[in-house]
Amino acid sequence: MAIHKLDLNDFQDAEYSLYAIHSEADDYRLAHAINLSLKTRLRRLKKDLDFSASKNLFFSLFEWEDSDLKSQWNLIKNSCQVELESTGQGLFSNQEEKNFQTIRLLKEHAAVDYFLKISGSYISEKVTLESLSKIPQISLVYAVEGNALKSKEYLIIN
Repeated sequence: MAIHKLDLNDFQDAEYSLYAIHSEADDYRLAHAINLSLKTRLRRLKKDLDFSASKNLFFSLFEWEDSDLKSQWNLIKNSCQVELESTGQGLFSNQEEKNFQTIRLLKEHAAVDYFLKISGSYISEKVTLESLSKIPQISLVYAVEGNALKSKEYLIIN
């Protein structure tokens, strides 16, 4: 009778670095600025990061695969707008109002506008942070410990 063993290392998370980016810029402008600064080729995917179990939650997603270094770069917007419909009150009770609510992908980092996730090997964390901090559209950037996140399953893209 053969004995089968499970190697728990097979279930460990993939190695990645995560950077929190604070920026007022639109997602496509920020991706372009990162492309110019870091010599990447981030492109908007046709399908956004989708969590539409109950509401239509779509977070914009940019991706670039560096075949030379065998790494994958993802720029993820941390917020999306959801339209809430409600009926008016008083004189306007027969009209429907449209309200918008902002939903965050990672609620424990609600102030962060974007996340840059780099899987695989790349230059170095220090060089990447320095290059990102020099981009004028970025007001603040810092590394985030991925293991400390409560909702890190939202960062599983593929």
